[in-house]
Amino acid sequence: MALRISTGLRNKLLGINTNKLTNGDFTSDATSWTASNATLTSTAGGQSGNCLSIAETGSSAAGKAYQDVTTKIGHLYMVSCYFQKGTADSGKFMVGTTSVEASIYDSGALTDAAWAFKQTWFLATATTTRLTLQSTDATAAETSLFDTVKFVSMSRAIQDVFKDGFSKIYNGSQPAAADDSPTGTLLVTIYSDGSTTGLEFDDAVAGVLVKKSTETWSGTAGNTGTAGWFVLHAPGDALGSSSTDERITGACGTSGAELNMSSTSIVSGAVQSISTFQITMPAA
Repeated sequence: MALRISTGLRNKLLGINTNKLTNGDFTSDATSWTASNATLTSTAGGQSGNCLSIAETGSSAAGKAYQDVTTKIGHLYMVSCYFQKGTADSGKFMVGTTSVEASIYDSGALTDAAWAFKQTWFLATATTTRLTLQSTDATAAETSLFDTVKFVSMSRAIQDVFKDGFSKIYNGSQPAAADDSPTGTLLVTIYSDGSTTGLEFDDAVAGVLVKKSTETWSGTAGNTGTAGWFVLHAPGDALGSSSTDERITGACGTSGAELNMSSTSIVSGAVQSISTFQITMPAA
């Protein structure tokens, strides 16, 4: 067995910026976006091809289009779009939760008469983040235009990718690829507080990333068995087959393994601790 990284982690480290939105280009329609007090259409004349036109349907409230995205609390994201004022006085975009649409960011009134690029960065505060595009003129049928809308995770360092993630130890053989669903029986989940809180790493020194010195990585075993392999995964990963989730897997053993243990025998109800965990990336 060997240390293996998932396709999602490889792509993240290499800088592949996957858009977490569905249909951010509005090539032929406005599907995947939810309308509020608005009619949404894909129309010609966009920054690139077609664009989204938000037309208000009444005079009592601004017209909106929104989409909810699965996010990781405390992780960094970037939202960008192109905006052009249509017949409405102005438009704007907001980032927030499903209950408070501008709790994280409010662009304020946008009045650009020609296509203009807009961008913001933010830390997610919930596992679901809502992006709202708005036409702020409440006059019926007035429009604002948006195009090339992106919502991208900006976590790139391994320290950031695995912030508040977890490690799990299984019996049996390590899967052939880190993208695969786990094999074997889950023996124990490792937390930073032994029960619920995810793991964090200190800053790397001389190419070595180590577990946060103030954390005690441990967990209570739920099953009895022989530790065969482990996975370190990002928060929100359900550990199904995936080419987008970030994971590292490796073998367990008493020596010469990726995770060396004093004993690979794990007993249900017993506390399993990891005193040292480091990831090394040599310069040469």
